[in-house]
Amino acid sequence: MKGYAFSTLLMIVVLSGCHTAASFILPPDTDLMINGERVVFNAHDEEGRSKLERRPFFWNSIAGIQYTLLQDDKIIKKDKLPSGFRITSIFWPPYAYIYWPVGFRFACYDLSDPKKEFVEKCTIRDGQAGKMESHPSTTMQ
Repeated sequence: MKGYAFSTLLMIVVLSGCHTAASFILPPDTDLMINGERVVFNAHDEEGRSKLERRPFFWNSIAGIQYTLLQDDKIIKKDKLPSGFRITSIFWPPYAYIYWPVGFRFACYDLSDPKKEFVEKCTIRDGQAGKMESHPSTTMQ
């Protein structure tokens, strides 16, 4: 029984170390670029918000993950998303710790108002709005 529990725990750690994910609330008709790559959303979270799963980020993103909001291919906002150190990268020595230790800090980012000075974490109220306005775009191109 102990071997089964250990195997299950080990498998969870292995699988969770492979990606980082976050959901986004975006303004209508707006595209998102992360680290210079345009994001196309194909998945949604439980609240109906656009969800992105991707490989973790390198150390240069520890101070924030660069993002750009585009409308009609014009930049309407360029800033950094809060990032965080991924504890699971410790269990993937040496590769994850060296190359991919950074992930999204929040499970959801509210980018719906480009005039806001700071990036906000989504609230429960935002989730209900996200169901009505889901973004048509989920995969890195």
